[in-house]
Amino acid sequence: MATVLVFTAHGDDMEFYAGGTIAKLCMLGHEVHLVIATDNSKGTFECTFEEMRAVRLAEPEAAGRVLGLATVACLDYPDGELAGVPLNTLRGQFIEALRRLRPEIVFTFDPFAPYENHQDHRSVAWAAMEAASFSHFPLYYPEQVAAGLHPWLVPEVVYFAKHPIDTNKSVDISGEPIRRKIEALWCHTNQMVLTLAEAQMQLASAPYDVPEVTALDPHDYREFIGRRVRETAATVGKRYGLEYAEHFRRTRWGGTERMAPSGAVPPDEW
Repeated sequence: MATVLVFTAHGDDMEFYAGGTIAKLCMLGHEVHLVIATDNSKGTFECTFEEMRAVRLAEPEAAGRVLGLATVACLDYPDGELAGVPLNTLRGQFIEALRRLRPEIVFTFDPFAPYENHQDHRSVAWAAMEAASFSHFPLYYPEQVAAGLHPWLVPEVVYFAKHPIDTNKSVDISGEPIRRKIEALWCHTNQMVLTLAEAQMQLASAPYDVPEVTALDPHDYREFIGRRVRETAATVGKRYGLEYAEHFRRTRWGGTERMAPSGAVPPDEW
C-alpha cells in the first residue's frame, strides 16, 4: 500500500477538488496525510477571527475521519496572506513533510492551471511542486538531512485545480467515494455556510433569481452542497463514461514512463 501526502491551502480544499479520490484511496487501504498551510481564519461572514482560529483543525479532522485520513496538520499561516510567506520557507516546510512521511503519491494544486484567483492556492501550488521536485536533493535544506530526514524522491504527483488543464488521469468516484466526499464537506460547517451565503450574495447582484438557492437559510447548506458536488462530478464523469468522476494532471517517475517498455506500467487500482 502507498503513502499519500496532500498539500492544500485551506481545510476544505482537498474535499472540493479531490475528496472522492482521497476517499477511494483510503478505502483501498492507502495511508493518506493532509498538510494545510493556512488557519482558515477568514472563511466566514459570521464568526470572529478568534472563533475561526479555534476550529481551524476541528473541522478538517472531522472531515478526515469521514474520509479515513491518517493525519491532519496545519502550518497556521494567516488565511489569505500566504503570498507574503517566502516561497523557499514554505517549500522547506513541505520538503520536511515529504522527507518525514516519504509518500509515493503527492496531491496538490496545479501551478500552471488558469484562472486561479486565490493567492493561497497559487502559493501552495508553487511551493508543493518545487518541494516534490527537489526533496531528493541532499543539498536542499541540508539541516533536515543532518537531523536525520533523509532525501526522498517523490514518484508521483497529482495536480488538481478549479479549471484543470492537460488532464490525463480520471477517477471513478461513483457510489461510496462521492458519498464520503459530500459528507466530509459537510463537516466544514463555517466554510459551507460561507459558500452558500456567498452564492446568495452573488445572485442578489444578478438580474435574475434562483429561488432554490436564495430561499435557503445558509446554515441549511447540506442539500445545496450535495447537489453542487454531484453536478460537478457528473459533468466530469460524462467525459469518461462514468456516473461521477474527478480528473487531474498527473506526472509519474519524472516523466520516464514514456521510455518504459510496452506493458511495463501496471494499471492503476484507483
